[in-house]
Amino acid sequence: MPQVAVNADGRFLTLSEGGRHARFHAIWLRDNAWDSETRSPGNGQRLITLGDIPAGTRIVAAAMSGTTLHVTFAPENKTVAYDPDWLFARSYDV
Repeated sequence: MPQVAVNADGRFLTLSEGGRHARFHAIWLRDNAWDSETRSPGNGQRLITLGDIPAGTRIVAAAMSGTTLHVTFAPENKTVAYDPDWLFARSYDV
């Protein structure tokens, strides 16, 4: 199971598993969320723009539950679920 750690100010998290390490910034995670308020469930079309996401978005909690990573963002108090394999496949920073 992947391990997750959030940095002290909530600007990013680090996901680690089997020698793989990847860092994901809060704003990137929020922008790439696949929840029904961010993307259309039917076709995946984006329902918000980057401008709709608060500039001060940060991670206030992140935890694995089974094979799913749950991340909670402030100031929206929004929790989004991610597939760690999906994230690792889109890793842009180490």
